Amino acid sequence: MEHLNYDSVVYQTIHSYYTLNLKQDTPQRYTTVSIDREGYNTYGVEFYPDKIVFTVNGQATLTYPKIETDLEGQFPFDQAYYLLMDMQLGGSWVGGVDPATLPVQMEIDWVKVWKRK
Repeated sequence: MEHLNYDSVVYQTIHSYYTLNLKQDTPQRYTTVSIDREGYNTYGVEFYPDKIVFTVNGQATLTYPKIETDLEGQFPFDQAYYLLMDMQLGGSWVGGVDPATLPVQMEIDWVKVWKRK
């Protein structure tokens, strides 16, 4: 989940060798989803052996399936990963930072991680 400045949407994107280096867009690898900018939103990522499902506020928003391909790295999600939550200001995608908007903060109410049986 990536949120830019004061946008009313978030971006959900698969980043992998297959999508970035090989520039493959099939299957669909990203979407934008409307959010409540003024309130809390719940974001989810569910890992399955044959797909990844992104959710926002309990609704499935993007399913990225494992497909048959000879290209490397299409579904590298069969290994352990860690959860990273951070906040970035500025950059080539979002542009510069207006000092008048500082300071800013990221509020996280709760985090839940579990393993399916």
